[in-house]
Amino acid sequence: MYNASHSPAVYSTDYFGQEYKAQYGKTYEDDFESIYAASLFRLSIIKKYLGNNVSAKSLLDIGCALGFFCKAARDVGFGEVEGLEISEYAVSYCKLKFNIPVHMTGFEDFIPVKKYDVITAWFVLEHFTDPYAMFYKIYGMLEDNGIFACTLPSYFGPLFYCHRSEWIRSHPQDHRIDVAPWSVKKLFQQIGFFSVRCFPSGYHPERLGTIAQKYKKLYNTIANLLCFSDTILVIASKKPQ
Repeated sequence: MYNASHSPAVYSTDYFGQEYKAQYGKTYEDDFESIYAASLFRLSIIKKYLGNNVSAKSLLDIGCALGFFCKAARDVGFGEVEGLEISEYAVSYCKLKFNIPVHMTGFEDFIPVKKYDVITAWFVLEHFTDPYAMFYKIYGMLEDNGIFACTLPSYFGPLFYCHRSEWIRSHPQDHRIDVAPWSVKKLFQQIGFFSVRCFPSGYHPERLGTIAQKYKKLYNTIANLLCFSDTILVIASKKPQ
């Protein structure tokens, strides 16, 4: 689903500070624990499909921010971890705090000199004017049997289906696309990925009303079966040659 009025956002030098705090109640740095915990969860899913021996594997995180996911990837054993980020402040923070190499450039302009076993992008690709071109680029940057993992906004969720006017009102101007699990699978398979799996990236039974809230476990079970969520986690494997 395309946003016809899409306009790219301009990230100021204080995006990870007061701007982030105004949106989430704390600065990005102060939100380390929750971001790190989410990173470990995502990595646990990636490792299921990649194999637990990741010491010889390389990983690139697109839009790595302050590097919390990169730190988690290194902590769980990835041998080579790199980030890619446009914010000079974030790049400096990641290098000085965690000693993780970061390419300071936009992904559209990034010229890779090698291929990676894992490429990740957490709520990044929906911001690009031509996200599908970026999907193709990522496929070309992966090693055979490599894994691409990302999170994306999905319209197959409670906000779009039950609160359509609110979904429209709150839709970010800088989001170019919203997807659905079946559309992502079809697209990625057309690109060349041979295995594509989708998982809910969040659960919001309150958006369906009191009955869904009362039976949260049942709601979560159904959401898992249908991948019914306002945001989804996608794990795609590249075909071996």
